[in-house]
Amino acid sequence: MSDLPAVLSRAKSEGVLKMLTICTNFKKPNQTISLSERFEEIFFAAGVHPNQPTEDLKFKSEDLLSICAHKKMIAVGETGLDFHYSQDSKRDQIKSLIQHIEVAKEANLPIIIHARNADKEIAKILSEQYLKGCFKCVMHCFSSSSYLAREALDLGFYLSMSGIITFKNSQNLRDIFSKVPIERVLVETDSPYLAPTPHRGRSNEPALVSYIAKKGAEILNVDEDFFRAQTTKNFFSLFDKAN
Repeated sequence: MSDLPAVLSRAKSEGVLKMLTICTNFKKPNQTISLSERFEEIFFAAGVHPNQPTEDLKFKSEDLLSICAHKKMIAVGETGLDFHYSQDSKRDQIKSLIQHIEVAKEANLPIIIHARNADKEIAKILSEQYLKGCFKCVMHCFSSSSYLAREALDLGFYLSMSGIITFKNSQNLRDIFSKVPIERVLVETDSPYLAPTPHRGRSNEPALVSYIAKKGAEILNVDEDFFRAQTTKNFFSLFDKAN
């Protein structure tokens, strides 16, 4: 990204001082790791996204574990289930998700979960795996059902707000978040996707998280400065390796 210094400068001007970028296929981590090593404010997570090719969903746990040792890697994932775009790889997605959770437990890192059209399956796996040994987790870019929200919150997990909460047709999602304890809320951009209103349709970037924070404070009926401070605290509670 040729304008990365400008992107980071704009983020800083909006009070975004640390950022998490995600490597969606840890078998090709060089660019992500390089970013984290060049810029003090950037940390990374790594895993295999459920929409990756089936052959990449199959991996050796020790290969992912070896990357977990990097000082700037603060989470495992994103992983999860996507039965909207990737119907044919359901079985491999499930196996991969469980494997990611096992790695996260061993590395003592939180896990980042992608969920789409698979709420019941994800809730079942997360619950079963938690009973085998607790772990920390965030439901990334949460836009699922109230059922999955309750299941995740009951396990002590976090729900992450993205630009989707600012979209006109997302009232149901706003209603779900209005009932979430602020201590369990994170904010994210999912850059370069899901730019919030009024930037919808354009490339997203970390500075635009300010729009999400503004809407989040409105949804939870709290002062925006308090919302920013609490969600920052939540970030460091979940991703404690970034402290």
